[in-house]
Amino acid sequence: MDHHWIVRADWQKLPHFCGVGIGGVLEPLQADPVIIEDNVFIGARSEVAEGVRVETGAVLSMGVFLGASTKIIDRDSGEIFMGRVPAYSVVVPGTLPGKPLSDGTPGPALACAVIVKRVDERTRSKTAINELLRT
Repeated sequence: MDHHWIVRADWQKLPHFCGVGIGGVLEPLQADPVIIEDNVFIGARSEVAEGVRVETGAVLSMGVFLGASTKIIDRDSGEIFMGRVPAYSVVVPGTLPGKPLSDGTPGPALACAVIVKRVDERTRSKTAINELLRT
């Protein structure tokens, strides 16, 4: 981890991220905290907010924006997650088609996140270089 982050004092297995926004719980007061579990990699300029949980070993590519209502779609199964990135998922930014406008023309696309695969050795080798450079 480099900058733009806040971390609990009891973290043991550090996730890896730089230039990333991690949301807090100041507003709204009833919101859950963002939870980043162990061995997570978050790419540059990504944002995780509104109580989203990023589970163990997940990899978020650059520019992934996640809030409580962001749809996270598993490309293989079609399953939709909200508020949670499943363990060992590789996630990239994506879009969903918008609802048609009242005149029948296509509506604006909506941002989402897409699980493109599960973490494998190739993925770990790409993210491991960051760990080597930071030790």
